[in-house]
Order: sequence, then C-alpha cells, then structure tokens
Amino acid sequence: MENKYLLDIGLIIVVVKIFTLITQKIKMPKVLGGLIAGIVLGPAMLNIVQSSTILEALSKFGIILIMFLAGMETSIKKFISDSNKYVIIAIAGVIVPLIMGTACSLMYVQDLKTNLFFGAVITATSVSITVETLIEMKKIKSSVGLAILGAGVVDDIIGILFLTIIMNSGNLHFSTFSFVTVKVLLFFAMAILLSLILFKIFEKIEQKDTKTEQMPTYSIAFALILAFIAEVLGVSGIIGAYIAGLVIGNTEKGRKVRGKIDLVVHTIFSPIFFASVGLKLTTLSFSIQVWVFIIIFTAITILSKIVGNGLGAKICGYPREKAIQVGIGMATRGEVALIIAEEAKNINLINEEVFSIVIITVMLVTLITPILLHYSFERKNNVL
Repeated sequence: MENKYLLDIGLIIVVVKIFTLITQKIKMPKVLGGLIAGIVLGPAMLNIVQSSTILEALSKFGIILIMFLAGMETSIKKFISDSNKYVIIAIAGVIVPLIMGTACSLMYVQDLKTNLFFGAVITATSVSITVETLIEMKKIKSSVGLAILGAGVVDDIIGILFLTIIMNSGNLHFSTFSFVTVKVLLFFAMAILLSLILFKIFEKIEQKDTKTEQMPTYSIAFALILAFIAEVLGVSGIIGAYIAGLVIGNTEKGRKVRGKIDLVVHTIFSPIFFASVGLKLTTLSFSIQVWVFIIIFTAITILSKIVGNGLGAKICGYPREKAIQVGIGMATRGEVALIIAEEAKNINLINEEVFSIVIITVMLVTLITPILLHYSFERKNNVL
C-alpha cells in the first residue's frame, strides 16, 4: 500500500505513548516504552509495522535532533576544558570490550575473524538513547552527562576506524587509515570554521529577531547541514548535529528556542526513532544454545563498558559511583554497531545467524541500559 507509512507513523506515535505512560507508572524511563512499542508492533511480534525507507529517514532525523538538543544543553567551555578526560574514558571503553567480546565469542565459534568481529562490534557506543534518558532525568548537564557526551564523540570516531577495518577486511592498507583520518580531521576543521561564522550570524539574528520566531528554523537547518557534511566526510551525522547544538546553545537566545524544538522532537521524531530500533528485531527463533550465548554476550556487552569506561572515569578522578554511572551510560549500542554488523554481513565476514545475534544483543542492551542508568541515579538520590 503506497500510503501505509501514514498509518505506520500514526500507530507508532499512539502505541509509544501508551507504553510510555505504562513505563512512567512503574517508574521506568520513557525511552523503554518506545523500544517495547517497536518490538510489539514489529516483525518479532505482531508484525503490523515494518521498517521502511520513510521510517528510517524519520528515525535518522530523530537521532539528529535528539543529539542537537543535547548539544544545546552543553557548555562549550566545560566541554573543551575536560576533553582530555573524555579521550581517556573513550579509549578505556574500547580496549576492554574488544578483549572481553573477543574472548566471550570463543564460547560460540572458534574463528579468529569472527571472534575479532564480536569484539569490535561491541566497542561502539550509541549515546542517543542515554542522552534521551539523561534529558528525561534532568541529568544531561551533570558531570556524568557531560562525560558520557564527550566520551561518546571520541568513541564514535574510534567506531569509524573499526568500520574501516571491517569494510576492508583482508585488504587493509596504511593508506586507508590515512584517508579516513584526513577526512575526520577535515570535518572538524570545517565544523569549527562554520561554527565560528554561524555564531556571528546568530548574534546578528538575535539583535533583529527579538521574539526569536525565526531562530528554531535557522537552528534546525544548521544542525541538518552540519550533519550532512559529517556524513559526507565519513563521520556520524549525530556528531555534526551535536556540534551545531553546542554553537547555538551557547548564544543567549539560542537557549530560549530549545523549548520550541523540544516539543516537536518529543511529540513526533523521538517516538519514531526509538520504535524503529525495536522494529529491527525480526525473529526470536534460535536454538537454546544460541540463546544462552546471546544472554551471556549481552551481559558481557554491558559489563565491558561499565568496567572499561568506568575505569577510565576513575583514572580521570571521578568518584566510584559517578564512574559506574558513566560506564552504564556508555553501555548503549546502536547505529554504529548495526552498521558494522551490516557491512560485515555484506562482505561475507559473518553469516545471517551472527548478524541476528548482534541485532538481538543491541536490542537487549538498549532495553536494559536505560533501566540501569535510571536505577543508578535513583539509588544515589535515595542514599543522599
């Protein structure tokens, strides 16, 4: 049916709202409601809604706007002053999952390339879901929130390098790494230049647009353009959107338009994004042995980030409780892991079953992490 996407979007918004109200009633994060709604509506259960080009595009738009809002909440001065800490947290959070994931996969298969794939695929953090949970709990501006965002940017760049390894498996040259590195550096140089120019432009707009009526339009346009440039240069679009948010959020009137953008995002695009993650789960039909491995691998996927990123945060001077919260916040996996898995399947590095294991693991981690993060902050508040 040509216009079925209209029904799909309507169903997603309504069902996500219903499950969101239920999760709020039991004091769980709203994000969880969106994820469950996607699983229930999708191929894994009722099969009423299937992933489509339109839903994927709207989902991508949702991720970009969520990260844009996160950038608007972040102080540039604070972000830059702690950048060295974010690098340490991110690197520790890559090394530990790589080792633990590779070792764990030996339970499932004894093939070096596949084992290394299992290790590589769980190194990539997806902070979009964590960001939404932190925004909901009003913790996005906390030291933990800033550490997760900052380390997430570095982690994403490392994820790009792993993706390059996967895509060039068996034919990897130094020139490939050099080319990717140059593109990443070029993006950040362009982003800084554009940000400086746009910052001045927004200051001029502020002087004329006293009611801030045009600011939301210009702000979203800038986020999309910077996200596009990032994608073209091989960097995740969410980094471009986050940088756009940093620039606009640090202008005086930029902070005031956040509420207008926030309403649109959380009414339409955020539900579509989280439901679309649930839609990616297509089957639950596996042998008991595979399910046992999935459960163990999921536990390792979460634990490896808590240990790795938590250790990095502890090295940087964060108290033990906050270090654990940073680790939990970095445990979410999403688009980068899914892209790595898809590329690996396309070049026949992995088979369909391994691909499905990764999808289900990402789904389970995505469901569990917001609950753990919510509990970690609630527990701290109760102790205090």
